[in-house]
Amino acid sequence: MLQYIPSKAAKFGVKFWVLAESASGYVHNIKCYLGKKFSPVTQLQQGTDVVLDLMRRSNLLNKGYHIICDSFFCSLDLAKRLLNLNTYITGTLRANRQMPLTIKNANIDVNETVHVRQGNILATAYKGRNGRKPVRMLSTYAHAASLNGKPAIIELYNKNMGGVDGADQLIHFYNDNRKSIKVWKKLAINLIHRMCNNAYILYKKNTCHMPVKSRLRFVQDVVEGLATEHLAAREDREGHVGRAIQPRRVVAIVRQNAGKKEKDCIVCSDREWREEKVQDAV
Repeated sequence: MLQYIPSKAAKFGVKFWVLAESASGYVHNIKCYLGKKFSPVTQLQQGTDVVLDLMRRSNLLNKGYHIICDSFFCSLDLAKRLLNLNTYITGTLRANRQMPLTIKNANIDVNETVHVRQGNILATAYKGRNGRKPVRMLSTYAHAASLNGKPAIIELYNKNMGGVDGADQLIHFYNDNRKSIKVWKKLAINLIHRMCNNAYILYKKNTCHMPVKSRLRFVQDVVEGLATEHLAAREDREGHVGRAIQPRRVVAIVRQNAGKKEKDCIVCSDREWREEKVQDAV
């Protein structure tokens, strides 16, 4: 489950595949990557398989949704498969992916654009700066037009890409992770944060109360609401935690071994608790 990704700031961690709404960052579905050993083998590229699986599990296929993704997921094969499922895609293309040679070998100047279209699939190469390689894009939604001096496909991608990063950023603001060798703890806490963030997004969208609670106040209310029952139980207990043990739970008394010094049992100890407080005089 633990992955090593040298390009990340935190090089060791658990990898999540996340499907999120671009506008709000609401997370529809999450898939934990367990590694090649535990992942089912398919004939598809990994990125293609992940996108189709997340969309299928979220019941979002055949509904006209538009997917924005980076070069790890985007491919010509995925675009064709999604078109057959009435779903659109826009994303960047890696140089080693299948694409028209006109786009793959594009040798263009700054602010120059090359478009190639086949049916509903548009491939674009665009160079925005000197010293940079052309950006290769693929879309089944965008038009071969320019907007603000850039191809419309670039503007579309920049405007809508970032739903997953936005959700991660919101979670990071109130992150209470601690260093731990227990990966499952980090995993569980991360999922709780995502659930809380999703709840706040739904609260903002559907509440009629004014003013709307801040996210900090909302998180505090959630924590207090979840802890109320536990805190009430603690207040009912008096003295040491051992005194909360009810007599009916003690089914037998274990006799002390003769001649051997052992710790006192917290239930049947005859020692009295010291009630006085000691304070040093200065």
